[in-house]
Amino acid sequence: MTPSSIVLVGVPDSGKTNYIGRLWTALRARKGRLLAPDVPTDIEYVEDTVAHLMQGEFAPRSEKMIGVSRRDFVVPVVRSEDGQDGTLFDLVVPDVSGELWKLAVETFEIPQEWMDQLKQSVGALLFVRVLSEHNVQPLDWINAEKLLKIHEPGKEDAALPTQVVLCELLRFLEHTLRPAGERTRPRVAVVVTAWDQLDRQRRNAGPLAYLQREYPLFAGRLQDMAKLDVRVFGVSVVGGDFDDPVFKDKFLSAGDLQSAGYCVVHDEKKLHTDSDLTSPVAWLIERQQGG
Repeated sequence: MTPSSIVLVGVPDSGKTNYIGRLWTALRARKGRLLAPDVPTDIEYVEDTVAHLMQGEFAPRSEKMIGVSRRDFVVPVVRSEDGQDGTLFDLVVPDVSGELWKLAVETFEIPQEWMDQLKQSVGALLFVRVLSEHNVQPLDWINAEKLLKIHEPGKEDAALPTQVVLCELLRFLEHTLRPAGERTRPRVAVVVTAWDQLDRQRRNAGPLAYLQREYPLFAGRLQDMAKLDVRVFGVSVVGGDFDDPVFKDKFLSAGDLQSAGYCVVHDEKKLHTDSDLTSPVAWLIERQQGG
């Protein structure tokens, strides 16, 4: 059987690299909802990310130019309950990282090879990072109208608000992801990274409430989807901020990446905290296998 694909999507500095490094350690540990039956042939940059995390550092974001020496990370995964004989799903991480998706939104074009990849995928992880310096805040309606009139691809002073970019990425997924069956919709897990950076009150409100406050246009779009099944997760890959010396010392003293980090999601109208970092990907797969 040809594996079905799940693709990671997000602009630069949205948290994809550190999440995939932490996800790989969870898959390798075989204690979560998903496991990796085999080790990918080219996993060097993922292991480099894990090494950064183990040293108490977040991996620097990729600055690769589009079209230069692609080394996509593809790892087959299965549900733990199905064992190694279960249906394989390919988790596909584009080597071009966030740069391709940023350019796709700015130019309204996407290379054919990645359009083909999206069309072969049954689900996606869409990333947005809390408090990223690259986040562009929404404008008022008057300035937004002016922006849309003068916007030129690649022009720095015409940067699109982050929530507009997210809506465009969601539109790409809406029109390209394929359903796994006649009665299923493609699934998109929106992953809000650096969740631990929020204060207690906003964390307790949950990731959807965070998006409704920070990116109301995007949040409204999520709740008005006919072609996609969407769920929002908040994710912290290590459970704290390495810039905090107290947390960093505690993390390094423990020396255990497997017990670090968590994700949160509303489950049956209640906010649920899960230490299994494979949960967003597992949710994407469950529907495809009748889960």
